[in-house]
Amino acid sequence: MKFDLVVIGAGPAGWSAALQGAKLGLQVAVVEKDALLGGSCVHTGTLPSKTLRHTAVQLVQSRRAARIGVHASPLEALGIGELMGPKNEVIDDHERTIRSFFERNKIKVLPGSGSFVDPQHVRIATSLREEIVQASHVVIATGSRPRRPENFPFDDRVICDSDSILSLDAIPRSLAVLGGGVIGCEYACIFAALGVKVSLVDRRHDLLRFLDGDLQEALKQSMRRMGARLLLDEQVSSVSVQPGRTGKTARVELESGRAISAERLLVAAGRESNTTSLDLEKVGIPTDKTGLIEVNDHYQTTTENIYAVGDVVGFPALASTGMHQGRLAVLHAAGVQKPEHVDLPIAVYTIPELSMAGLTEEECRKQQIPYEVGYSRYAETPRGQILGDTDGMLKLIFRRDDRRVVGVHLLGQQSSEMVHIGMMLMHTEGTVDQLVSSVFNYPTLSEAYRVAALDGLNRL
Repeated sequence: MKFDLVVIGAGPAGWSAALQGAKLGLQVAVVEKDALLGGSCVHTGTLPSKTLRHTAVQLVQSRRAARIGVHASPLEALGIGELMGPKNEVIDDHERTIRSFFERNKIKVLPGSGSFVDPQHVRIATSLREEIVQASHVVIATGSRPRRPENFPFDDRVICDSDSILSLDAIPRSLAVLGGGVIGCEYACIFAALGVKVSLVDRRHDLLRFLDGDLQEALKQSMRRMGARLLLDEQVSSVSVQPGRTGKTARVELESGRAISAERLLVAAGRESNTTSLDLEKVGIPTDKTGLIEVNDHYQTTTENIYAVGDVVGFPALASTGMHQGRLAVLHAAGVQKPEHVDLPIAVYTIPELSMAGLTEEECRKQQIPYEVGYSRYAETPRGQILGDTDGMLKLIFRRDDRRVVGVHLLGQQSSEMVHIGMMLMHTEGTVDQLVSSVFNYPTLSEAYRVAALDGLNRL
């Protein structure tokens, strides 16, 4: 068989690339080793973890409702079925949606593991058969998997990674999290919201260092208020499973001499690219020690007709950015002029969630950009007060010379939605003056943009 475009992997980056190719009239095939479409995003990553988070947030909000006489049920009444059940429904529904998109756009699904024979030929192997297809262009979108340090005794019950933590048979009373990256922080918040005793360990002093410094500090304070214990600047010396009175527990020894014992341990030590089985050496594409593929601005590899998108090219490794990369790669492969580069939003689904687009204050200082900032605290806005969101904040960064907004940073309810207002303003080179002269519905969280703009202008 011969195709204009073969995509290896049916996660967000892959399905986006395939759909873009089909919309351009290309003959497209998607190679997928799993029985279900959607990749780790749908089945073990983004969707299940965010559905689990939604359940936890509902519990937090029901506790807040106690002040008006609506009392939450105790944690003991929330069983593992209620906690994990909704994610299974979301996974099934979205997998069917992806499959229907492929069918409607006449995208052929080729089940099996893909690997290269040469730049124009891809081998697809299953336990029963093997076939080789020809492709004018190939997009690698094979995603990533949790990194499992060899010296950790994983049993996927007491010691878990971010995949196996979703298969818990009960809500633990205590959880230790190793790693203060996106995954570690998100799960630490989820379980802290459920009333679990959480300890998070990270070798760095700051959490999520790509964030603006104000958001980093606000997140740490919020997590501590939720009851999470943050052990930063700590190195792990050993991890073991120990017998206990009520069953096995995980024990983490730190180089400082401290130790943590917990019913469950989540190792969030980053992710590794799924590139080892692709036979990339046959097409002259190198990878680094974690399997990442280097690409140019068009997501083109060192082999001209082969592209790579999503987790296999590294940060930010988000579903949203992977989908964007998939589209851009196929547009370039088809000779279609791509949109100009724009700042992409980043969201981290901690509790409270946070999001950003554009430059941080630290980046402005490094680039010697003349800037000013404006703040709005949700606790000082009527909608924030109604929601009981006392942690929420919006930070605007704008140039002092022409007042153009160059960065927006949010922490609080609906941050992942709210960030798009600032992002679109940046895309059109909008100014804080436009925010001041705009009318926002009252009371809303969105009016925080106008408050922050006024605060910033008052600093000039």
